[in-house]
Amino acid sequence: MKVGFALRSSVFHPSLIVKITPLLDAAGVDSVWFPDAGMPYDALDLSALALGSTRRARVGTGVIRAEEQDPTRLTTRVRTLSESSEGRFILGLGAGRASGPEAIEGVVALAEKVRAGYGGGRKAPIFFAALRSGMVRAALSSADGAILNFCPPSHVKNILPGGAVRSGFTLACYVKLFFAKSDAAARRMLVEEIATYNAYPSYHKMFEAAGVASAIASLGKDSSKIPDGILEISLPNPTKREVARLLRRFARAGVNLPIIYPYVSGGEGYQLEVVKELASVAG
Repeated sequence: MKVGFALRSSVFHPSLIVKITPLLDAAGVDSVWFPDAGMPYDALDLSALALGSTRRARVGTGVIRAEEQDPTRLTTRVRTLSESSEGRFILGLGAGRASGPEAIEGVVALAEKVRAGYGGGRKAPIFFAALRSGMVRAALSSADGAILNFCPPSHVKNILPGGAVRSGFTLACYVKLFFAKSDAAARRMLVEEIATYNAYPSYHKMFEAAGVASAIASLGKDSSKIPDGILEISLPNPTKREVARLLRRFARAGVNLPIIYPYVSGGEGYQLEVVKELASVAG
């Protein structure tokens, strides 16, 4: 099973990211991803740093918002990253907080403009961020992959047209994990983050479709007991065995690239310790 790794720049400082990416590369991680929305550092620039410090792993934006991009400038940057890394760069695009058919059309249109602007150069794979079936269908027809986020394995099965993906298509899913030196702190991190996402209408609709909206609503500020439905999505302070088990559940649901997405509260030493443990699961 191929496994990816997401590095959130609001968690891992760029000076630490350039230390982490060679470790992930050596551990056999398939790909390294840089979430962008609301992050303090540019995902394309972080991708360049990661590509320069790795030799094998693929590297992608996961994802940048289509509505914020200038197609000509983006095409130039993508071509540079793809050519300089011998094709290891992946462009991840999303609709941001926009929703509905127009949001999907905007992502598809930008992907088409980027491809058209390449000329005869190497074309980077393009993945679409997807929450529900509409964007998954758009990705299946107009992209090389889709990235799901913060959903249970059962939701993956429900949004796949026909229950499977076409040959050569990558269905990725961010599997968020929360780490702190105390279990109580890790649980609070999970509860706070899922509550934050639930406040976004597009994610709330996804949680409703996935059947976990009521479990999220029941949390309030109490993190002492997290409902089983939420533990199907994410885990606080999981062991390596628990992480591996969760990744396999996503794989059985149809995800062929689960992406470990750690939130780690603590100093650089503790962050590196957590990353090394997780890399051993992914490798």
